[in-house]
Amino acid sequence: MYPILFRFPEAWPIVGGFPLRSFSVMVLVGVLMAAWWAGRALKKQGVEAPGAVDHLLRNALIAGFLGARLLYLVVHPEAYHSLISLIAVWEGGIVSYGGFFGGAFGAWLFARAWKIPFTRLGDGVLPALFLGQVFGRIGCLLVGDDHGAPWDGPWAVTFTGVPESLIPPDLVGVPLHPSQIYLSLMNLVLFLVCVAVGKRRSFDGQVFGLGLILYAIGRFLVEMTRGDDTARGIYGALSTSQWVSVGTAVIGVAMLVRLRGGEVTHGATPPKGVQPA
Repeated sequence: MYPILFRFPEAWPIVGGFPLRSFSVMVLVGVLMAAWWAGRALKKQGVEAPGAVDHLLRNALIAGFLGARLLYLVVHPEAYHSLISLIAVWEGGIVSYGGFFGGAFGAWLFARAWKIPFTRLGDGVLPALFLGQVFGRIGCLLVGDDHGAPWDGPWAVTFTGVPESLIPPDLVGVPLHPSQIYLSLMNLVLFLVCVAVGKRRSFDGQVFGLGLILYAIGRFLVEMTRGDDTARGIYGALSTSQWVSVGTAVIGVAMLVRLRGGEVTHGATPPKGVQPA
């Protein structure tokens, strides 16, 4: 467990004494890997103009972080103290599902600007989201976030009482479900499945819809192993993410039913042949 990888020397200007956090590093690695895959996907869809990937990432990241923060504030309204709370991701507190739908909204804006069918864009870049989360969830493991419930199984993990970790004191040294590893492996499997289906898709939106369904099912099941009930919010018999998973699966099924029988489109037509501002 390594919440802080190291601190910059105090004598260094600006960054002196600043901690380099493992979660931030792994999220950055995830973003870079997602950007790499998204760039490949855009080129395959005919979008090769300089700055296209930057445009997509800017939209998706900004909207994603805002969505993740907003859903956290819905689950934890006590964390809202002023308008600045809406963007105060540095205070901690984001929900990945909010980031997913926020990022999807940002991608939708990109698709409109570049006149690309959103379902086709989703088929290409959805695997990038799963690939990024493979690394992001390892960051959760290193800091003790999204921890599992007590479990004395063959691959249980235990956490030590490291300063600045997110493991509650009463769970230090207690065998827990490695929920973070489950989520990381789940995203890796989804990435591979979506890539394979994408090579043989028969209509636009097939990978997108299937990815939504599979992620919702996987996330719903992994939530059963989680032990951070206060952080993730429990409503009735289900957690926030489980309720959202139900809705996500319904959206995925509706997409497949609605789009099935359609065509696979190719190429892209940027507005007037230039990169949108």
